[in-house]
Amino acid sequence: MTRLPSTSQPAANDKLFTRQFALLLAMMACFGMSWSFYLILPKFLATELSLDAAGIGRIVGIQGLTAVGMTPVVGWLVDRYGRLPWLIAGNLLLTLTGIAFVFVEQVGPLLYLAQMTWGMGMVMTFNSAGTITADMAPKGRMAEAIGFFGAANLGMNAVSPAIGEVLESTVGWDYVFIASATAGACAAVLGMFLKEPPKHVPHELEERRPILGMPMLRVYGATLAITASFAALFTLHQPYALGEGVTQIRSFFVGFAILALTVRLGGGRLIDRFGVLRSSIVSIALYATVPPLLGFVGPTHLFLVGAAMGLAHGVAYPALTALGISRADSSSRGMVVSIVHGAFNGGHAFFAYALGMVAVSTGYPTAFWIAGAVTFGGALLLGVKRAPAPAPLSAARGTAAE
Repeated sequence: MTRLPSTSQPAANDKLFTRQFALLLAMMACFGMSWSFYLILPKFLATELSLDAAGIGRIVGIQGLTAVGMTPVVGWLVDRYGRLPWLIAGNLLLTLTGIAFVFVEQVGPLLYLAQMTWGMGMVMTFNSAGTITADMAPKGRMAEAIGFFGAANLGMNAVSPAIGEVLESTVGWDYVFIASATAGACAAVLGMFLKEPPKHVPHELEERRPILGMPMLRVYGATLAITASFAALFTLHQPYALGEGVTQIRSFFVGFAILALTVRLGGGRLIDRFGVLRSSIVSIALYATVPPLLGFVGPTHLFLVGAAMGLAHGVAYPALTALGISRADSSSRGMVVSIVHGAFNGGHAFFAYALGMVAVSTGYPTAFWIAGAVTFGGALLLGVKRAPAPAPLSAARGTAAE
């Protein structure tokens, strides 16, 4: 009997909800709870450090720029040395971030260091966990797996800001940051019980697809485009609301988390069936309408605006990530997930600063409309098809002769 050559591909398995996947989701929930306390960081920067929209954007951008700088390093480390060491290290860095913020009393080196530590911790944990999710996902269920992975993370976007505002108003900001550090430590402990999943190694005859080829560049560009709206909504809505006399901002995050969770938990299979490319285009086009909506209805309807963003983001991010993974060969999954997340972080950093400057100089509504226009460009980038290259003249003549 002739034996087929063995490969290091994991055996086919249609089961998604294994014990290890459940543990991964629990770890992601703790990780999400840790970093989600920083969703109200713009409020801390505005009320405690007296920064305006431009200053807030500049500080927020430090975290994103750090994550971008770490992206290729983490992608290489995850593909070369495994996922788990960097997942645990990232959660420990989030723990250190919370401890550092306890001692932040002014704009200075400690604030910058805390933001950099947050950026490094985010990219290490998120990219490692995202790659593990891709390794665990059964064939044809990639978007669904990424959807549940993202839901465990995003679910804390409502919980942590709500807890944080209660802590801030009753016992002070120090306890907000202590709570963040505690959640990061819990995530690190849970990560220690995870097992390294088998890597997806391509067959020797599998086509090698460059991670910087045009199909992948479109995915990265579309990811970058949605961050204009993300930055406008997550970063600028807080100083905008405070300037209009709205001091309770948690309703935005509650609306966002409810819709994003609903989509992630119930729509993952639909994204796979509808197609990750079409899902990406439709959701990005919807995403583009949300920042102008905030300018139109104002900060008194933050739940509505958050819900609209949750619907768009709940589809867009897993669809784009799955699209990127589907367009790359399986040996570079860690790098692809890292670049997608790096494009998101880099765009968030840039647009938080740029749109903050626009808001200060020309007003928030203008910044919201610019964000929407940039995001709609991402839908066009994915949706407009390239014209096929013309056949060589000699080949065309040969066909006619035949």
